[in-house]
Amino acid sequence: MNKIPAFILFLFFPSIVLGEPLSAPPAFPKDQPIQTRMNLGLFGLLGGGMDYQLGGRPITRYEDFKALIYAQGDREASDLIREAHETHLTAWLFYGAGTATGVDVALAFKPAPLLKVDWIDRIATGFVAAQFFWAAGALFDTNAESRKYNAVQRYNHLLKNEEDAFLGVSTSTPLNGQGLCLGLERAF
Repeated sequence: MNKIPAFILFLFFPSIVLGEPLSAPPAFPKDQPIQTRMNLGLFGLLGGGMDYQLGGRPITRYEDFKALIYAQGDREASDLIREAHETHLTAWLFYGAGTATGVDVALAFKPAPLLKVDWIDRIATGFVAAQFFWAAGALFDTNAESRKYNAVQRYNHLLKNEEDAFLGVSTSTPLNGQGLCLGLERAF
C-alpha cells in the first residue's frame, strides 16, 4: 500500500487502518433529568459555561443531547437542540474564518509598525484582523449555549410529566356585558 493514501486513511478513518471498530459510548438513561452545573472556567475570567451530567456521566456531544431529547417527541425541545447544534457549527465556521483571515493578513500584508519588530507586528496585525470573526463566532456560540440550556430545561420539564396550571384573572369585556371573568391559563 502506498504511504500517502495509508496516511490519509489513518487521519480520517483510524478504525480502517488500525482494524478496531469505532464504538459508540453507552446510552444514557432516559428516565432521569439532566443535571446542570455552572462552570466558571478559570475563576469566571474566561466566561465558562454550563456542564451537563446524566447518571453521573458528563454529556458533551450534541449527538447525545439529540438522542435524549428526540426520544421525548417534543417538537419545541427538538427544535431548540437542533438549532443549538447548527448555531454552534456556524460559530466554529466564524472561528475558522477568523484564524484563516488572521494568518492571511499576517503573512500577506505589511503590518503597521507598532514595535518595529517585523514578526511581532505581523502577529499583532493578524490578531486584530481575526478578532472581528472571533467576536462574531463568540456571539453565535453564546446563542448556541443558551438554546442548548433551554432545550435541557424543556427536557427536564417534560420528564417530570406534571401539569402546571395557575389561576389567573383575565380582564375581558364580552359583548354581552358579563364584565370580568376568571380564566385558567396553562404555564410552561
